[in-house]
Amino acid sequence: MPEISAPAEPYVPFRQRLDTRILAALAVAFILRLAYALHSGDAFAYPDEAEYHGIALNLLAGPLAPDSFHNREPFYPLLVSLVYRAAGAHPAAVKLLQACLSMAGLYFIYGSARLLFNRRAAAIALLIAAFYPFSVFYDARLLRENLLFFWAPAIIFFSLRAFRLDGRCSYAAALFTGLAVLTKTIHLFYWPVFILAGLLLAKLSLKQAAFSTLILLAVLSPLLLFNYAHTGTAFLSRGQNFNLYQSLVLPDAVVGTDEEAAAIMKDPVFAEGIKLPPAAQDKYFSKATRAEIKARPGNFIHKTLWKFGKLWRPVPYKGKGYAHNWLPLALVSLLSDGWLLLLGLYAALKLAGRWRELLPVYAYVAVFTAIYSLSWSQIRYRLPLMPFFIIFAAFLIDTWLPRKTNR
Repeated sequence: MPEISAPAEPYVPFRQRLDTRILAALAVAFILRLAYALHSGDAFAYPDEAEYHGIALNLLAGPLAPDSFHNREPFYPLLVSLVYRAAGAHPAAVKLLQACLSMAGLYFIYGSARLLFNRRAAAIALLIAAFYPFSVFYDARLLRENLLFFWAPAIIFFSLRAFRLDGRCSYAAALFTGLAVLTKTIHLFYWPVFILAGLLLAKLSLKQAAFSTLILLAVLSPLLLFNYAHTGTAFLSRGQNFNLYQSLVLPDAVVGTDEEAAAIMKDPVFAEGIKLPPAAQDKYFSKATRAEIKARPGNFIHKTLWKFGKLWRPVPYKGKGYAHNWLPLALVSLLSDGWLLLLGLYAALKLAGRWRELLPVYAYVAVFTAIYSLSWSQIRYRLPLMPFFIIFAAFLIDTWLPRKTNR
């Protein structure tokens, strides 16, 4: 398939790249996000929101210890607690901050598309991301997905700049990757892929690879030292290995339903292990997971493929006890997310000839997809990956639109 690339364009300062119509659209998108966040107020739509709220309140009460985070990564609960300290224990205040973070993250989406393609494709990506429904929705949820929607484009923006322009941009990529690891640990798996690819493709010097990795370790070291001081063990997160086992033994029909919690507690292995303290629990469920895979390898393959499909499905599954009819939900999903998945995937295939410069994007999506397929997946987990489908879809739309000619 022939490579399609945009013509090179001279650098233009960011403030001069957007005409008044786009700026007006961004203002409308920002007002929309603020209005929806205020509309949701302090209400929660997910059980995880109530847990983050409770963790933040516990952090304010102190004292601080590894168990204060309830086996979750610390950055997001700490951020929520800082907002609570400044504005009171009002989730709405966090949601307003998240709306601002989403708008700030648009810079990295625009910058990545501009770096890879041209100004028009970048403007298209900017507008799609500004009004992307799931981003607007999760701005108003007390969940870390919004923060990941900010970290992910920042990581890839500087990773792309390191590959295309200056390897020293890997230092900023390391900083944002470290912050993302403190928000969701699996970001750590992206880094060795990025560094190894950069060295093999001569995009990074050995000095740049080493120094950027030191920056990443410097960001992570306070958490490692904190956990070691309190437990005698240096770790980033723990108490999550039960997801590996749970995803293998739960029947497909109950995943994502109200019966899920009761169903998993009927499993004697899970019921016994979940009572253990976090460190022992991780060892217990790692052993149980290996035994389950060895005993039923066919089920492991089925579950891995099923979780892959669950992560990337364009519409929700039928028969999950939704409050509304399934067909309208499916249509909303297709109109908000499904078309981006299809166009983004098609564009990624058309751009395969440019894989060396696009490798950070491909690696990021592949690493996350592999980990979620092997562990535990929900449709909201793909939110941090959607900026890249937006960028690729924008490239495709740009190639389909007529170009202006000078007369």
